Amino acid sequence: MKKLTTICFASTLVVSALSGCTAKDSTSTSSPAASTAATAAATTAPAANDKKVTLTVAHYMVEKPKVETFKKLTESFTKANPNITFDIQVQPVDKFSENMKMKIVGGDEPDIIFGRPAGMVEFTKAGDFLDVTNEPFTQKIDDKFKPNVSYDGKVYGLPIDLMTNGVIYNKDIFKQNGIEIPKTYSDLVKAAETLKAKGIPAFAASWKDGASYMSFMWPDMWGGPLVKMPDYAGSITSGQKKFADLPEYKGFLTRVNELSQYANSDAKDIDYDRSLQYFAQGKAAMDIMGSFAIGTIRNYNPQGNFGVFMFPSYDKAEDNYMTLSTDNTWMIGSHSKNLDAAKKFFAYMASDEGAQIWADGVQTISALKNNVKPSNVDSMASDFLDIYKSGKVVNNQVKPLWYGQFDDSWQKVMTKFLYADPKKRNVDDLQKELDTTFAKIVASNK
Repeated sequence: MKKLTTICFASTLVVSALSGCTAKDSTSTSSPAASTAATAAATTAPAANDKKVTLTVAHYMVEKPKVETFKKLTESFTKANPNITFDIQVQPVDKFSENMKMKIVGGDEPDIIFGRPAGMVEFTKAGDFLDVTNEPFTQKIDDKFKPNVSYDGKVYGLPIDLMTNGVIYNKDIFKQNGIEIPKTYSDLVKAAETLKAKGIPAFAASWKDGASYMSFMWPDMWGGPLVKMPDYAGSITSGQKKFADLPEYKGFLTRVNELSQYANSDAKDIDYDRSLQYFAQGKAAMDIMGSFAIGTIRNYNPQGNFGVFMFPSYDKAEDNYMTLSTDNTWMIGSHSKNLDAAKKFFAYMASDEGAQIWADGVQTISALKNNVKPSNVDSMASDFLDIYKSGKVVNNQVKPLWYGQFDDSWQKVMTKFLYADPKKRNVDDLQKELDTTFAKIVASNK
């Protein structure tokens, strides 16, 4: 996975790109029945007239499987609707919010915008995203995930899949070194120590960009600890609590400090894509990562013997949960002059045919009621799905995460920490720095 944000993990923006090189193409043609259903769904959407329309799309996906699969979606839609074409603009994730502000102020808001209503709350509150609560395609969203794309009781986004996060591991390396799948945090550290003794980096990682370092922290930060403190982000951003008031958060920071020391030694110098390549090529045994990375990993090693296990934050296995959220989400610019065409495309994305194209190309779990699955399920996707079906999951978007200045500042502080010499890091000092930084933002917002 919500590139991190990635992410990409990214903060909320980064993680979506975590919320996305081509995987060996597992795309298969959908069935005639699915195709018929899709056509029916698209026809029932608000009809665009026959005039030529170009829909502008802004996104920050970076993973090639996602970028190329989205292109397939648009091409398939245009084939059925020749008068509607697309101008797809890929933006850098760290400049996405700023670029959108400039476009909106300049009267050039894209017709379709990638992101999440709660992650881009300034835009949502300003009315820059179209309220789609009563649109037919909105009824295709799994009811469990409507809160993820809602704000103040109204739906603003169409989520087409889920981002699940865990530990992707190399089964062959585990077997060769006698390592069992870790069920507890102590098991995970023991596995890392075993690998270190053999000269094998336990984790593939990159501290150079948000997609990787956010992915490294995401399944812990928003997993088991979130179950124990369901609205800790809100309590901190509202000024009701400090990081120092939350022992569970200190536990998370302590684990980040410890596990990051088992990563590849050049983590500061490589990027997200390179870290995935390291893992895929067997240069590291594990990658703390989201389901969004499956396609890229397969691109580098189509035959790799890979699996997934839940990130274990605690030494009581029953306290561990897999974090998940809606991932790739699309919104319609409220100032668009092509609303009918945009709605028609959204209806297609939510249809069985559109969902099948996405599932086959990206290998993620659908956030839609049609629950379309990839025609050929990857072993990593299958493991993520098994954990999901177990019910040991927590939706990290029921309550708001970091946003705006909080998000930017959190990333800067954590990046500085990861770049620091491990021998000189101090978790108590880190917690104090986070508290000081967030207190200034809370005060400036009053």
